[in-house]
Amino acid sequence: MALEFNITTQPPTLTDITTELERATQDRILLRKKNIRFLICILLIVAAYATFMLTVTIPLLADPAAVPDFVATVAYFTPYLTFLIFIFGNTSHNRIIERPRKRLDTAITGLKESTPKTHAEITDCAQRYDEVAAYQQQTAALGRPLMVGETEMLLQWVEARMQEECGLKK
Repeated sequence: MALEFNITTQPPTLTDITTELERATQDRILLRKKNIRFLICILLIVAAYATFMLTVTIPLLADPAAVPDFVATVAYFTPYLTFLIFIFGNTSHNRIIERPRKRLDTAITGLKESTPKTHAEITDCAQRYDEVAAYQQQTAALGRPLMVGETEMLLQWVEARMQEECGLKK
């Protein structure tokens, strides 16, 4: 996410947030298309592997005396090759699809308006900390409500500040 919320900087405008939300939504759509292409590629690899096994390997294994070295090699390496295809598919999917999807989902959620319950929590924190109150006033001056990402950032800041006050964190 290119848009970062920070208590020490000026809050982004509603236009910036809307633009970033649209960009993240478009990226999510592209990621779904990429996921479909990835699934098709993996299924083609598995289909090619299964076809080779059914048409070449199994008929050769039926008569081990025909090519004994090949039969022994195939019998030994087939489970490992199957395992490698499985591991390659899962790690590639995790790296190419799942991690970016989770980041985009978090970004999209963070760019939506927060609930009244979290507004109440932030208002309570603003009574104790001037920085939180100042950030709330800045967002109100921009004419927009607090976003989920901003409320999470403010609550994390308050938690860190409380830990410092209690001497739990340096």
